[in-house]
Parts: sequence; C-alpha cells; structure tokens
Amino acid sequence: MTIASSLAAKQPRLLAAFKHIIAQNHLAHAYLFAGMEGAGQSELATWIAQRLFCRHVVDGEPDGTCEECTRIATGQHPDIVMVAPTGQRIHVDQVRYLKAEFSKSAVEGNRKLFIIKDAELMTASAANSLLKFIEEPSGNVTALLLTTNKQLLLPTIISRTQVIEFPPLPAKVLQQTFEAAGIPAKQAQTLRHLTNSVTQAQALLVDDWLPQVSEHLWQWFQQVVKGDARSFVGVQTTLVGLAKEHEQQLVMLDLVAALFQDLLQLHFQVDTAAELSFGQYQNDLTKLTETLNDQQLVAATELALTAKRQLASNISFQNVLEGLTLKLWPIFRHSA
Repeated sequence: MTIASSLAAKQPRLLAAFKHIIAQNHLAHAYLFAGMEGAGQSELATWIAQRLFCRHVVDGEPDGTCEECTRIATGQHPDIVMVAPTGQRIHVDQVRYLKAEFSKSAVEGNRKLFIIKDAELMTASAANSLLKFIEEPSGNVTALLLTTNKQLLLPTIISRTQVIEFPPLPAKVLQQTFEAAGIPAKQAQTLRHLTNSVTQAQALLVDDWLPQVSEHLWQWFQQVVKGDARSFVGVQTTLVGLAKEHEQQLVMLDLVAALFQDLLQLHFQVDTAAELSFGQYQNDLTKLTETLNDQQLVAATELALTAKRQLASNISFQNVLEGLTLKLWPIFRHSA
C-alpha cells in the first residue's frame, strides 16, 4: 500500500485538507500532529515531504517513485531533518542540532522541513530550546511535531503550533483489522483503545503481556474501589514487575485510565458495552456503578487520567501507581 492510499483509508479529510493547503501555498511554519499510535501522523508527515519536494506531482499527488520521493522514504534527503528520541527522551543537544540546521540554507532547493517524532518525549530544556524557532520562524522552513500524547507537551509548544487532531480509526474497521491480523476479538477490543497500529498491537501481545496486565489490573482495580490495602501492596509485588520498560508503563497507565473511563461511561450510559476497553468485565462494572455517585466517578477518573503526566515529570512508575492508589481509597470509602 502506498503512503497516499494508506492515508486515504485512515485520514481522507486530513489528506484532502493538506492537498489544498499546499496547492494554495498556505503551509504554516509549525504543526503538531496529535493522535493515537498508528492514526496516520507519520504517513502524513512523509506525504507532505514528498509533495513538497517531488519533481513529478500529478493532480496534487507526489509520484512516490522519483529520486526525491525515494530519498525521503529512506530518510536520506538533505533538506529534511528528522529527530527522534534517543533512549526515552529527546534531549536538548538534539534540538540544538535542529536549531543549527534552521539557520542554514537548503542544500538542493529553497525549502527545509523538520520532523520531530514522539515530540512529547522532549525534555523541558529541549522543548524550551525549540520555542524560539516556533515563535520567530525564519526562511522557508516548516516543522512537523508528531505525538501520541499531546497532554504531555508544554502548553507553550501547543499554543505556538497549529494543532491537527488525528481522530482514531473507526472502531468497527479497527476491530476487523486486528482480528484479520490474528488478534482474538476480546483482546482486539482492548487494543483498539490503545493503538491504531497492528504492529504495536501485536507487540503488546508478545508472551501474553497484555492479557496478564489486564487481569492483574482488574484485581488491583477491584481492591482499590473497596479500599483494600492489598491494592497498595500489589503495586510493588505485581504491577511494577509487569512494566519494566517505559513504553509498557505508559500502556499500563493508559489501561488504568481506560478502566475508570469504562466505569464512567456505563454510569452515565454514554456508550455501548461494545465500546468498552474492558468489555469482558461489563457485568461487574455495571454493578459497581450502582454503588457510586457522579462526584466519586469523575474525581477518580480525573486522577487516573493525570497519572501519565506524573510519569513524564520523572516520578518513578512505582510512586505514580502507589500515589494513585492512596488517592483513590478515600474517594471510594463511602458508597453512594
């Protein structure tokens, strides 16, 4: 599948919008592409690069096969600079390199393009260093920041870019895509709330990681809502050991938030059970909603949603989960 056909299937409106923007020569100097993993951010960034540099554009589409398009696809074009995390972060020296490149003229044309992958992983110093370019762009330069966690970016970065939200792929289509890739239906139902990428979904299932995490999180959740002290102990003895890698920790915190969002959705009847992340526990979740009031559920969900921000602030994963557990206990202490 070509990049254009992939985008046409995933994000046809965004593809059409950027065709028009480039045709009218109205491309802004900085965009933030925000959405779930696999929603099309990287594909659109590559398509924009090829559209800008392709020598054989036909009907607003790059041909994808010329020398320029090929070099872009393989990351070898001198006027397109890409930055991605080294380890778990994007460091200030990487942004300084970008800034040095900003000041140089294009090698082969009159335009330069900068792509920053996983922009939410910039350190605070790296993000602040980037602000000067975003605030005071010079020359024919465009920056594309790609993220799957917009809430982890500095507000100053967000406010100085044009934010393009990539909506999740339709649930039915994504469910069918995952199942066609051999992913069991129940696991696909959970995974489509975490990613739009088949590759990432399959990676989360290696060694039955996701089923194990889901089961242990459910045990922790049941204990938390009862104020059971075992939920605190379980963080150290079970949950931390299941998420040793940073990416696993982020996914586990997404699952924690998803559990409380499921509870909230059932309580307010704003969605069907088919849309739940943990649909296998629908009956238990429904019974639980009958014992809780609106304030409890909203407060608990807000705490769960902010956990990832704490992890991004260099608070250890264990401390984030333990702190969340202790804060949740008093919320559920008195049932409605």
